[in-house]
Amino acid sequence: MAQDLASKPDNDWQDLMFGPALMQNYALSVKGGGKYSTYYNSVGYTNQDGVMKGTNYQRYTLQSKQDFKKGIFQAGTNVVLTYDQSNPLYSVIRGGMVGHTLQAIPTWEQYDENRTGGYGGLYGDVVNLTHPLGMVDDNLMKRYSDNVKIFANAYVSVELMKGLKYKLNLTPDFQFYRYNSYEGLFDFGLAKHDITAVTEQQTRTRNILVENLLTFDRTFGDHKVSALVGYTYQDSRYRYMQGSGQGMPTGITEIDAASQGLAVSGNSSRSVLTSILGRAFYSYKNRYLLTATIRRDGSSKFGSNYRYGNFPSVSVGWNIAEEDFVKNSVSWLDQLKLRGGYGVLGNQEIDNYQYVSVVTTGINYPDGKSGLIQGAFPKTFANPDIKWEETAMTNVGIDFMALRNRLTLTADWYVKNTKDILLNVPIPISTGGANDPIRNAGKIRNQGFEFNLGWNESLNKDLSYGVSFLGTYNKNEVVEMGAESQVITGGTIHGGTYTSRTLAGYPIGGFWLIPTDGYFNSTEEVQAHQKDGVLIQPSAEPGDIRFKDTNNDGTINDEDRVYCGSPFPKFTYSINGNITYKNVDFSIGFQGVTGNKIYNATKLELTDVTRGTNYLASTLDYWTPENQNASSPRLIWTDPNRNARSESDRYLESGSYFRLRNLQVGYTLPTVWFHGFVQKARVYVNAENLFTISSYSGYTPDVNSSDVYSRGFDEFIYPSNRTFMFGLNVTF
Repeated sequence: MAQDLASKPDNDWQDLMFGPALMQNYALSVKGGGKYSTYYNSVGYTNQDGVMKGTNYQRYTLQSKQDFKKGIFQAGTNVVLTYDQSNPLYSVIRGGMVGHTLQAIPTWEQYDENRTGGYGGLYGDVVNLTHPLGMVDDNLMKRYSDNVKIFANAYVSVELMKGLKYKLNLTPDFQFYRYNSYEGLFDFGLAKHDITAVTEQQTRTRNILVENLLTFDRTFGDHKVSALVGYTYQDSRYRYMQGSGQGMPTGITEIDAASQGLAVSGNSSRSVLTSILGRAFYSYKNRYLLTATIRRDGSSKFGSNYRYGNFPSVSVGWNIAEEDFVKNSVSWLDQLKLRGGYGVLGNQEIDNYQYVSVVTTGINYPDGKSGLIQGAFPKTFANPDIKWEETAMTNVGIDFMALRNRLTLTADWYVKNTKDILLNVPIPISTGGANDPIRNAGKIRNQGFEFNLGWNESLNKDLSYGVSFLGTYNKNEVVEMGAESQVITGGTIHGGTYTSRTLAGYPIGGFWLIPTDGYFNSTEEVQAHQKDGVLIQPSAEPGDIRFKDTNNDGTINDEDRVYCGSPFPKFTYSINGNITYKNVDFSIGFQGVTGNKIYNATKLELTDVTRGTNYLASTLDYWTPENQNASSPRLIWTDPNRNARSESDRYLESGSYFRLRNLQVGYTLPTVWFHGFVQKARVYVNAENLFTISSYSGYTPDVNSSDVYSRGFDEFIYPSNRTFMFGLNVTF
């Protein structure tokens, strides 16, 4: 065995797949104007390689902005063109490219010219992995996407009378996206691809927004009054097409060359949002402030009975510093404003047509006589009663400035209550495999406070500095779940089960896991772990993990899950500082979070010895009678005790961290060097993510997910980058 291993390579797949990446960013802008008009034009280019081999992103931008004003008329245009091009990560099961890189065993051959595709193969007791180097070989797996965005805005404004203006805004927004994927021939051992395949997707999005706004703004002595009324119309259209085929000659990526497996699909959708809105503001001596708004929105995403929603808000303020008794007696106070408000916001961010049923035809069913008959099944169940999700927010705040505006404080306390939440509610499989329908289910409350404390001072004409501390405390809680959705699960591991639950009385996506209680260090301890004379863990042996029977029923199962923590930080904060001395400037920024949990699914998959992949080095620190404080249980291929069960708290870790987010040093070059040709020139060096203090054992504690029910769930997430930049800003 030792001789066999000696003949094998010892590859560090992370070193082979990850590495330094170059980023370039260039921008050139020109601005100017005359008596009646101004213009601004710019071009930009960004080229950024990914830290993972074979990934790249490029962006080209072009902007042209013009404004014209003469007398009572104003008009302008703004056009932004963007072209993005990228080679995205290849998406495969078991964690994608990051997962396959970390799971690749060191003895896997990098190259084998005698094998189809030219890369090494895996056999034996290992899982079906795709070769990491093969995944980034354009001849085997080619991925390419480009995206064209066109954003434009045109406006015309006319002053109808003193203080009264009408403004028309027209904002078209277009996007054209294309993605092409090619898979060639390869043989990685257990993972094979013996026929070429290509898939191409195209989407076209068009969004047009028209705004008609009438504004009034006048001051009458000590009274300032402003108002706005308007009507907006937004029309969004989307079209998707996909084609695929197999059996092309090697290297040919056109679907026309496919000899089999030709398939095409597509769909389109449209949504319309109309709004009537109004806002009124009143101020007396800038001392007493009142603002009220109302908007009525109508969305085609809801049925005719629930299409419209009304969303009001009101806020008041008292600027105490403007009171005579304060002005005349407290000279060091610059501002002290108390404010409070209440408002309602609506949410309609769901897919189109959720209020109608979709039926798919061409489905075969058994006819009871060993034959098949063609029929149909519901792809989506209708819910004509879905309506706007509403969030009502109450806040009370203070704005404080003192000592000639050097000391500043902004603080807010808030409560956000969200009701009629738009959720996909799971339905039984017996319904025929239809997609989970959208329901208005449940209530959620977020409450907390946030503040920004700062100090800025100029000591003399050459030296100034500033510091600030921003903090947010938030508590998230599900107040109520709808009758049809008592529990929603999330954070599901490949080949495992869920790790989070969403239910009343706890935060969204809270972790519900089976507690562990160390190892069984002797046969006597295994025998003592019983209920009414029956072993609670009958397959356990010394070195296995002891799981807590929390409900005391004598069995370890889902009923033993308990709440173990929230994926949401209790407190989020940042500390920023800057100092300028003559032509030298320095800035630094820290950030951190505390009070949240992360489920390290990456650790689970890299310590589960039944999976047959590479493992974390900590797995070698396994339990033996002489090493009872080991970090891993005993090594056994079959794992009869299910030590690696995904529903245990063994993989739950603290998500708190403190990070040096940004550090920059700059120098403004003396203008005399340029003899008037250059107005300003500054060079700088910038570094990001220099260090992170955290007990989390994964790549990074920055673990987020677009799925709110799977936040704090780390299954082979892409690592954070440490970035160093050199820059030059020149103004002519």
